[in-house]
Amino acid sequence: MRGISERVRGQCRLIAEHARAVTGAPRAILLLYDETVRRLVTVATPGSEIALLQIALDLVRRNYPGLDPLDLSYRPTINPSVTAAFVGQRTQVNTMEEAFENIMPPPVSAIARGLVGVTHVVSVPVTAEGRAIGLIRFLVAGPPSDSQQALMEAAANQIGLTLANAELAEQTRRQLDATRAIREVSRLGASAGLAATLDAVVTRVRDLTEADAAMVYLTDPGGETFSAVAESLSEAGVEADIGRMSTPTRRVGQGLVGWVIAAGEAAFVPDVRNDPRTRTTHTTAREATIAVPMRLSVGTVGCLRIRVLGKQQFTESDLWLAQTLADEAARAVMYARELERVQNEAQEAGARCATERMLQEIGEPVRELTRRTNAAETLTDGELRQTLRAAKSAAEQIDAATRRLLDDLRPAEDGAAIPS
Repeated sequence: MRGISERVRGQCRLIAEHARAVTGAPRAILLLYDETVRRLVTVATPGSEIALLQIALDLVRRNYPGLDPLDLSYRPTINPSVTAAFVGQRTQVNTMEEAFENIMPPPVSAIARGLVGVTHVVSVPVTAEGRAIGLIRFLVAGPPSDSQQALMEAAANQIGLTLANAELAEQTRRQLDATRAIREVSRLGASAGLAATLDAVVTRVRDLTEADAAMVYLTDPGGETFSAVAESLSEAGVEADIGRMSTPTRRVGQGLVGWVIAAGEAAFVPDVRNDPRTRTTHTTAREATIAVPMRLSVGTVGCLRIRVLGKQQFTESDLWLAQTLADEAARAVMYARELERVQNEAQEAGARCATERMLQEIGEPVRELTRRTNAAETLTDGELRQTLRAAKSAAEQIDAATRRLLDDLRPAEDGAAIPS
């Protein structure tokens, strides 16, 4: 899980404390699975007010610098007890040595047993919608009775329900924020054009997903090839030189992005080095990526790809968020493209109107100049001088009309509206 608010943490802490008090356990430890680092992380440690309990903690911290029994994080497969409880989703009752194997040194168990009387640990999975999202571990003085274990499992179920509701609310908030952000960006199309819209899209996508890189790829008009059109990098992304704007145009179906566009399906890749669709061969650092199709009613028009470096990982909620962003971005691109097309047509229409006006204005002077020039060989000197003066006047009219045409066209070149 990610983004657990203090309010939700407080609710979980109260539930864990109630279960601990009812069952008589000296200590309960609530751990939630952090998908971004793939570890169980301690979020609450309610305990009884026993002086020897605090003495035991201080003794452990003094003898093992850097080890805090109340601030542990470890892999879900750290030992058989944790694996069976979290992965197998079955309540486990083990000795303290078994429960904390590979987590704390064996002498810690001796300290807990000697000072506090803790001999066993009950590890109960915290689940939501059929999937494990954490563990609550009760440190007890012996194997629990059936009623005590039932209370512990009921507390775990209540925590799971609370967290599921919080996660749903958080996902809904992120989806709404994404939709609102991209629709705000789409308004740029009315003033700044497609390129500025795309740059704004990737910047907002990277901010919303907390990614190190966000890129948009668009297909060509024929839909047979695609290319990178916009990119945003974090400071870490810039330092790692993970930019891909120099990637050449590729055929749809080639590489990870090409596969996403061709299939119209998302790709969730924990490590691109292990994905056969990835064409990048120079990547040595670990990198997780999500690539989702940019979909419109006419089909897939591109791909949105986000990436994180190192041990960071995306979550399932990031995948749904990315797809929402991609679909909204597709509509923003369509809007910007359509607006540019209308503006170009208006500019072309304005240019044609201005040219027609100029032809009308210079048509009569040109015809008069041509008539007088054709008759020049038969004219007397006086008539010839008069013809030259008329030719000069016609030329001035043609020059003035041409300048007016250039003035009319210049705003179109600068992106302004063509005067009617």
